[in-house]
Amino acid sequence: YWKDKIKSYYFFGFFEGETGQQAPWFLRPSITFPIAFAIVGAAFYVSLKFGAISERGAQVTDELDELITLQGVLRDGFMMAFLDVSDKITV
Repeated sequence: YWKDKIKSYYFFGFFEGETGQQAPWFLRPSITFPIAFAIVGAAFYVSLKFGAISERGAQVTDELDELITLQGVLRDGFMMAFLDVSDKITV
């Protein structure tokens, strides 16, 4: 009973009609999917070739990165100066 009921339902599909008719030749998945992959691949190649994708892993620094780096350098400098002075103090 439930198998017949499920078979009677129509599930939406891009490549077939509700009546079960076959799609036109230019809408068949065996044609459209390779064409779509070829177009995306060609667009990627053109983007890469003409410099639209140019960073290639280059690291970008901003003001916050410089501030954090400077803070670490200053802290290390103060620690070295303190250690240098504390070695010379005698009690």
